[in-house]
Amino acid sequence: MKITIENLQLRYGKFTAIDNMNLEIGDHESVVLLGKSGCGKTSTMRCIAGLEEPTAGRITIGDTVVFDAEAGINIPPHRRNVGMVFQSYAVWPHMTVFENVAYSLKVQGLGKAETANRVHEALELVGLEDFASRGASLLSGGQMQRVALARSLVMRPDVLLLDEPLSNLDARLRDRLRIELREIQLQLGLTTVYVTHDQQEAFALADRIALMQNGVIVQMNSPSAMYLEPASAQIAHFLGVSNVHPVTAGASGTYTVTDTDLTLASAGLEPVGAGELHACFRSEDIRLSSTGAPGANSWRGTVRVSSFQGSTIRYAVEVASGMPDLDILAPLSAAERFQPGDSVWVTMDAGAVQILPQDAPLIQERAGVAA
Repeated sequence: MKITIENLQLRYGKFTAIDNMNLEIGDHESVVLLGKSGCGKTSTMRCIAGLEEPTAGRITIGDTVVFDAEAGINIPPHRRNVGMVFQSYAVWPHMTVFENVAYSLKVQGLGKAETANRVHEALELVGLEDFASRGASLLSGGQMQRVALARSLVMRPDVLLLDEPLSNLDARLRDRLRIELREIQLQLGLTTVYVTHDQQEAFALADRIALMQNGVIVQMNSPSAMYLEPASAQIAHFLGVSNVHPVTAGASGTYTVTDTDLTLASAGLEPVGAGELHACFRSEDIRLSSTGAPGANSWRGTVRVSSFQGSTIRYAVEVASGMPDLDILAPLSAAERFQPGDSVWVTMDAGAVQILPQDAPLIQERAGVAA
């Protein structure tokens, strides 16, 4: 079921939570609203669900206009056929798993046989078919989250909305449930809107990511394109690029890191009319060795921190006085390992260096983004 958002605005007094948003989500598509707390992603989801009344704009689900400020249309949540899964599980501890999932069907007055069939179908989808008679108070956190998901799926919604449903779980369980959620979305062909501040979660679950800042979408793209081509230094940093440094342009694709004599070479194009520029490069694209020679993207440095992280080793390396240490991620299989105090050479390819503006271009920031 397609979702179309046009010129959506949500204000609380003088505060603008959503600022003139335009967004189209395709039928069967999974879109992740990604951003820091307070950026407007949950407010957007609540407007789609009918839990918030926007100040202006129009929302259409399928062929039905569910909200139109000018026309005075505002269909209540229970008539939008939208399922929601919240950060809080909201599982009733005094009921069994079956009773929790069946509750909304019971309220609708659905027959016992149909209710049983749909509940068992939903429990099988989330891997809880053997837990139907278990008391909800005896479940683990991950099992409770599956119950909450089954409770939404049993309603057979046109659209499924998920608001940071995995944030209360431990890291390994989150990783596993991300895959399961994606599998269910693809299996059922659901149109899904997922809210998170976790970029890894967004990469795992999205067909497209809408990255939000201050109530607007500043970039929208596929996970791979978002990762490889962030629109600004601010976005790159949010997506996990830890080496972001202000630079001034020199000749022939070279740049000088501000307040240092370090020279960087970049194979990419410099943004046109971008104002303040930043060089952005990923930790895994930097190489460490005990020998080298000075030049563009090659500097002598001193290891300040060496941190074993299982399959990788993370280093903090000082290359210039007054400049933040470079964050470097080396595979455990690297030929050389270093300890704090070691003298090293730091090198990287020009193709690994992106030159980006501090903020996303104004056209993305204010005009909204449509499919």
